Amino acid sequence: MSKPAVSPAFVQQLNFLARDASNESAALQAAFSLGLLDKLPRGPGAVPVSLDALARQLGANSRGVRAVIEPLVGLGFVRLEEVRGYSLADATAAFLAQDSFTARLRDVLDWWHVVAKLPEAVRTGGAVDGRDLLGWYRALFLEPLPPAPGPEAEDFHDRFARNFARTQALVTAAELGLLARLVESSAPKATLAAELGAHPEGLGVLLGVLATLDVTREEDGRWGFTESAARMLDATSLPYFQRALPATMAYWEAFGHLDEAVREHRFRLDLRQPETARRIYQENASRISSIFASHLRLSRKAAELVGSMRSLAGARVLDVGTGSGVWGAAFGLAAPTTHVTYLDSPHVLDAVRPHLTKLKLEARSRLWEGDCLTVDYGEAEYDVILLPQIIPALPPEALPGFFAKLARALRPGGLLLISGYLLTDRRDGPLDALYFSLRRYVSNEGDVLSLPEFRALLTPVGLSSARGFDMPIQQVVVAHRGDVAWPVVPSAAVTAA
Repeated sequence: MSKPAVSPAFVQQLNFLARDASNESAALQAAFSLGLLDKLPRGPGAVPVSLDALARQLGANSRGVRAVIEPLVGLGFVRLEEVRGYSLADATAAFLAQDSFTARLRDVLDWWHVVAKLPEAVRTGGAVDGRDLLGWYRALFLEPLPPAPGPEAEDFHDRFARNFARTQALVTAAELGLLARLVESSAPKATLAAELGAHPEGLGVLLGVLATLDVTREEDGRWGFTESAARMLDATSLPYFQRALPATMAYWEAFGHLDEAVREHRFRLDLRQPETARRIYQENASRISSIFASHLRLSRKAAELVGSMRSLAGARVLDVGTGSGVWGAAFGLAAPTTHVTYLDSPHVLDAVRPHLTKLKLEARSRLWEGDCLTVDYGEAEYDVILLPQIIPALPPEALPGFFAKLARALRPGGLLLISGYLLTDRRDGPLDALYFSLRRYVSNEGDVLSLPEFRALLTPVGLSSARGFDMPIQQVVVAHRGDVAWPVVPSAAVTAA
């Protein structure tokens, strides 16, 4: 008998905590510490303030202010008017007017970097950096909190104070080996503490916090997974889940200085620095390679979409910023005569070779070492050009010239396929895309765009026809010169016509 399926809501929530919850807390905390919320107009008849005017009032850069405020719009704490001006939502204005509530928020601000040391606190059971971190966790999760002014205030405080602490609880459970141990069986707390090298009191706090997330439960003196967690975090899927946690921690310190980045344009994690970029992208390529097979299934859906618009037989495909090579490989598998060129840095291409060998694609592949912004793509060289989640990694100011070179390199009837997140036309969602965009900002990279913003870049270089399509997990934008017929697909699969 097959085991019951895990609740999609539980899966979504746990993945959110692993990937985006700390981003959300960082945006709310930065908005508070910058005084951004105080600068927003509020009340009846309030005139919305433009992004540039708000940045001037804060003495900050517009891009950083936008990166912080857009998630707040998506969450409903800030209003965005049709004229693209911002004002404070009425409920937000009401609870921020209460000094006792804002004092609770202010008390959270200096815990960000201490929270990152939760593994040490759980191992030792004592203070870290002179701070009672375990006591803070008890007060935040395991004891009654002071009443909030209302449900909107409670929601704000939960996201502001608890979400990043929840993420760190999962990180700590993975680092200590607790999650892997609970896959095996339940056990008394003392037994778990001895096996994991943890302090019983510290482990007790961690188990209690995980219980509030419906991850753990105590029954007859033994701690184990809940039914939902046991179905989601089994021996097969747990490694996949845990791979998201190091990527989240790579940005932790930078998010702790998000207000500094917005105000001073200084980045603690600067991916425009070659050595930093090399380290982060190499780690990312390694993580993606470890889940290559599942991503290949998704990428082949995109190849099927392109194949419904034009034949891939004999096609020359260019995969720009290939990463693990999964997108190019999907197109290489789409037809036995397709040839794919994989462009990326040498250390990234090292991760591509084994996949091509395993898939027997080497004879129809070329590995091209180079910088996507500086190489010469030639003229009318390719039938399909792929941009797999690369746009958010590029400086926004470089995009016009970059797209011009790509358009020149496309043959007649050629297609440009851009994969990744796609924002709504108003840039007020989806939330996971806005959190991803915030991560790109805090590391001094590029931006996540909406379809109108893509069209504004593509039309001037001759790619005058562009549509967005929903794919599993993410979306793609397909662009051409108007010389290819669009496929007949269900309307729900088309993001915008």
